[in-house]
Amino acid sequence: MRYFEDLEAGESHDLGTVSLSADEIREFGEQYDPMPMHVDPEVTEPFGGLVASGYHTLAAVNRVVVDEFRSGVAGIAGMSIENHRWHAPVYPDEELTVTLELAERRPSAGRPGTGIVRECVTVTRDGDDGPEPVLTYDSVGLVRRRED
Repeated sequence: MRYFEDLEAGESHDLGTVSLSADEIREFGEQYDPMPMHVDPEVTEPFGGLVASGYHTLAAVNRVVVDEFRSGVAGIAGMSIENHRWHAPVYPDEELTVTLELAERRPSAGRPGTGIVRECVTVTRDGDDGPEPVLTYDSVGLVRRRED
C-alpha cells in the first residue's frame, strides 16, 4: 500500500487499455444517456458511426484507474474532477490507452493525517500522427499519511 509520503509529483503510470463494444455503448446510452448518437446507428452518420457517451468513457476509464493505480494507494475519498474535456468521439471497439501523472501533492491543512493528490488522466487512441487524446481530466483526492 502506498501512502501520501510514497507518492511523488511527476511520476507517470501507463495503466493499460480499455475498449467499449457497440452493445455496451447502446446499453449504457439507453439506460443513462439516451441521445441518438449513443443508441441509434441510423442517425450516427454525421458522427462517423455510433459513439460512446462521454460519461460511459469516463466510467470505463475510472475502472482502469481504480484497478491499476488507486487500489494500491491508501485513498480516503475523491474530492473533485476538474479540467474535464472530451476531445474526440469514441467508437465501438476502439482501443483507448490510459495514462496517469501525479501532478501535485500537498499536506491537507484542514485534515491532519492526510494529504491531497492531483492526478492528471489522459486517454488516447491511435491517430494518423500518433496518439490522439479523446479524454483528459484531473482527479483530486484525499490520501492517508503514514502513521508515525
